[in-house]
Amino acid sequence: MSPKAHSNSYEIVQSYGSLVPLFDFLFHNPKPDEICRRLMVAYYYKAQLFQWFGAATDGVINAMHTIVGRPLDRRFPVNAIKAHFGKSHDTELSAGHLISIRNRHILLNVVYLDQFGTSPFHVSYKANEPHIDHIYPQSGLRNDMGLSVDEINHLGNYRFVGAKDNHRKRAEQPASYFGRLKAAGIPIDKHLLLTAESNNPKLLAWEVTAYRSFRDRRLEAIGTIASRVLNAELRAKSE
Repeated sequence: MSPKAHSNSYEIVQSYGSLVPLFDFLFHNPKPDEICRRLMVAYYYKAQLFQWFGAATDGVINAMHTIVGRPLDRRFPVNAIKAHFGKSHDTELSAGHLISIRNRHILLNVVYLDQFGTSPFHVSYKANEPHIDHIYPQSGLRNDMGLSVDEINHLGNYRFVGAKDNHRKRAEQPASYFGRLKAAGIPIDKHLLLTAESNNPKLLAWEVTAYRSFRDRRLEAIGTIASRVLNAELRAKSE
């Protein structure tokens, strides 16, 4: 599979060593409940996004064993893990992480798994691996609206799309493209994330103000989803 966007690629799994504490925990704490599974997912994405295993992997794994390698009443100890890494790494998702290009594959993966529950693509077929696609085509944003690279290559304007559809889409304007998808019964809300535009794709107007409004509101929606997943331990405190 292409490393551009597939969930098994180095863009998503930046350290396979980070999986070891999950196996270690499950050996001592089988059959985790729903809250525990959410905490394990939060740990996994934090480890990738914040590069917790970026150096001295053996030492980090040994330190994690002292935290997770025992019966823990099936509650994954993400707070203890955060305390370990908090001296030198980020431990909670913040707005600043949303604007880093390095994070775009991981954050889109979070959103698409949350929205679809699985990959929305036939990823077993090499020709249809997920690509990162600009919702508002970059050529038009650059040539018609004169926008900068930073305004165009923005997480709020990114989505995953299967390679086949990406090749067919080309530079079609979003109101037309998503209008056709909606008419065909495709759940465009899971891509656009915004209720108004999902109900009425004509709101994806081809002008700067509409684009910036859509992009920024969609970034906020991505942040809400990603925060719920990555900062699950904050939510679990009240459960």
